[in-house]
Amino acid sequence: MGRRKKVTLPETNFAREYEYAFPNFNDTLRPGDLFKVRGEYGIKFKFASVVTNKETGAQWIDCFEVHRGSKGMQSGVQRSFKFDRIKRIPRKRVKKNVS
Repeated sequence: MGRRKKVTLPETNFAREYEYAFPNFNDTLRPGDLFKVRGEYGIKFKFASVVTNKETGAQWIDCFEVHRGSKGMQSGVQRSFKFDRIKRIPRKRVKKNVS
């Protein structure tokens, strides 16, 4: 069996950032953080990256749908949204023991 040829990836017009600071929420999104989107009823999304088109300057958020299943939270289809559609970043509630 011969050696495999080394593959070089072609240059793309897209730049990815894996953190994004939201000025409206005073919070930073990192890969795996959950958020909700306006117009998408009952679905949460898991942040993947912020993508910028180098030619046009357009920006959007890449994310994955999150479904509740028998095995806990499961990632689904990849989706992309503009920043103005982000509704909120949900936080886990902390239960207090009252005794």
